[in-house]
Amino acid sequence: MSKWPVKQLRGKIFIKHGFPFKSEFFSDEGEYIVLTPGNFYEEGGFKRQGGKEKFYIGEVPEDYLHREGDLIVAMTEQAAGLLGSCAIVPASGVYLHNQRLGLITVNEKEVVKEFIYHLFKTKTVRDQIRLTSSGSKVKHTSPERICDVKVPLPSTDEQKKIVNVLSALDEKIELNNRINAELEAMAKTLYDYWFVQFDFPDADGKPYKTSGGKMVYNPTLKREIPEGWADCQLGGHITFRRGISYKSGDIQDDGVPFINLNSFSLSGEFKLEGTKYYNGKFKPESKLDAGELVIAITDVTRNADIIGKAFVIPDIFDETPLISCDVACLSSKTFGTAYLEQLFNSESYHKYIKHYASGTLVLHLDLNGVKWFKTYQPPNKLLEKYEQHCKSLFKQRDIVLKENKYLEALRDWLLPMLMNGQVMVK
Repeated sequence: MSKWPVKQLRGKIFIKHGFPFKSEFFSDEGEYIVLTPGNFYEEGGFKRQGGKEKFYIGEVPEDYLHREGDLIVAMTEQAAGLLGSCAIVPASGVYLHNQRLGLITVNEKEVVKEFIYHLFKTKTVRDQIRLTSSGSKVKHTSPERICDVKVPLPSTDEQKKIVNVLSALDEKIELNNRINAELEAMAKTLYDYWFVQFDFPDADGKPYKTSGGKMVYNPTLKREIPEGWADCQLGGHITFRRGISYKSGDIQDDGVPFINLNSFSLSGEFKLEGTKYYNGKFKPESKLDAGELVIAITDVTRNADIIGKAFVIPDIFDETPLISCDVACLSSKTFGTAYLEQLFNSESYHKYIKHYASGTLVLHLDLNGVKWFKTYQPPNKLLEKYEQHCKSLFKQRDIVLKENKYLEALRDWLLPMLMNGQVMVK
């Protein structure tokens, strides 16, 4: 029981709706980045898109261009757990205040902005926002409903002390996240350079296409590809293993690490906070090793954002994990896991595979869609070279993920106790 008075947030925070930026002005390049719920971590915090940003080239209203330090809140649950998530904008003059997001300002006599940021990570606040939300498939909230939230509220001096402790942990976690985003971007850049632009190193170590490497028209793929490369259907080179079914009672606070739909970010990367723990029965052969590739075969997002996307299982678990029935493991003797991860998370492949997903509230993927995908088959030596490059990147990524796993556990343990006064900061 908190010793602090319970107060409503109305009059202490103010929330402004974002601007409806027009989709016809969205671009892969530009000066301004449109923020979406995909820029939020589920537990809170600003998430960089690592080369997958959505730029805007239309006219920008000045009032909707963010400044560094702006506090924003996700008011649409584009993916499970995002509703009410808060983030602090990291730079001025770059990010646009989009319509799905709210900009929070505060009455400084009553609350500290950064305290509100941490407060919105608590179960107390998230439960109130979720319970008052609207929508069946995709949940929405509003500034009015958020301002109705009631919380124990200490003095502003006490709020500042709490902020200092939690922000120090967050800053280190964010630094680690930026490192991993850069590592992911490096893997994608190399993939694009070698396998999309076809500027892989030729026999002289020079970029193949730019240096005049011969390109030939492939009638099956209806495009030019490097001479000597073959076309194929993926089905001739891959096999699937499905995950296990489970009941809600099988999921507990500890047990076997359980990779599930919530383990996928909207971009397809592994989401540490999405890991669950399984305590039901399973066959030993159901376990997967670090380095294996998994894909999402169901989806509950509005735009089928996750369906068919993939990540390579990181080496961060104390026990080899299981996968849920919403996920499949994909193996190939031809293509490496790092290559397939980039292929499955590419925009062109995702546009293709979405047509093989069906359902009303929950989308299910027909795996024949993956098997029927027509693509080119680079030389084995080039594929192996790419895997070697990515192996070192993944190793560094896993070290950083392990550190974040510890720091996040420490922060999450402290957060509720600091926010209700159970633990005091001197």
